[in-house]
Amino acid sequence: MAELDHALRNLGMRGAVVGPWEHQTYSDDDLYFPIYAKCVEFDVPIWIHTSLNYSREIPMDYGRPLRLDRVAIEFPDLKIIAGHAGWPWVLEMIAVAWRHPTIYLDISAIRPKYIGVPDTGWGPLLQYGQTVLKDRVLFATAWPMQPFARAVAEVRELPLKEEVKERWLGGNAQRLLGLPAGASDRRA
Repeated sequence: MAELDHALRNLGMRGAVVGPWEHQTYSDDDLYFPIYAKCVEFDVPIWIHTSLNYSREIPMDYGRPLRLDRVAIEFPDLKIIAGHAGWPWVLEMIAVAWRHPTIYLDISAIRPKYIGVPDTGWGPLLQYGQTVLKDRVLFATAWPMQPFARAVAEVRELPLKEEVKERWLGGNAQRLLGLPAGASDRRA
């Protein structure tokens, strides 16, 4: 905990990351509660792997979005970024995020073009991601897994309202992270 405190207090870090499947546990395990409490103390978000994993030895269930429900109940001020938007449990992820206004969904490591393909499980994200959750979807590429320019272009091709695309592509992250105006316009 001292390292996290130092990083948040002295190094300007704006968040933390946990991958419960890597520890073979769930996101609502008490093991993570001190980390969550530290994030609340510093008012920074935590990114939590919330999706399947590709290990054949570790159960996929460690990434279930439903586990974030308890985390959000125990830590109502914790800003949670659900990594990979909970796929393949997207509808479950939408329900949990709708319930808790401090839960955000990121689309990192996902080819955005597949989000727009019918019957891939992403339909609820397209529907609710431009209505009740439009302020809580975050873009990321998981670079170098996918090139930045290609991923941005694919988001721009999604069947979303233009103002929603701008929110997804940086406006939402800018607000969540407390970045100055224009910060989301910078390109890597």
